[in-house]
Amino acid sequence: MAEINDFGFTAVDQDELKTKTGEDASIGKEVADQLKAVAASSAGQANSAQIEDLDTKVDLLTTLISNSLGELADHKDNLQAIDTKKELDFKDRLIDCEKLILPLLQNLMKNEEKEYIYWPNRRAIIQSQIDRLQKITRTS
Repeated sequence: MAEINDFGFTAVDQDELKTKTGEDASIGKEVADQLKAVAASSAGQANSAQIEDLDTKVDLLTTLISNSLGELADHKDNLQAIDTKKELDFKDRLIDCEKLILPLLQNLMKNEEKEYIYWPNRRAIIQSQIDRLQKITRTS
């Protein structure tokens, strides 16, 4: 199990790194001097007009984000209302289907002691029920 979790690295501090590799982990003096030079040259470049301009842009972005979040919340509320309406409509349609199917099944259960069902003109009656079911299930 130890071999599965061995990724081949070991945590070391700066002294151990120098001992194991001969390399120093600190940044070189030349690189440090270059970083200081860049920082010093950039420090005086930002003036108050630029800061004000950036502040205005940040304010504009804040306003735009706030407006977008408000619109998003409104859209979310609208979608939830639509979902609720569709759910209620679906439940109503299921109840309508139940009202069409259950009477047929209940009538078929009547007189269960009789082996045969006499059902003249059933084609028109069945087609009528099919049409009513399709009207309920195929509307959006």
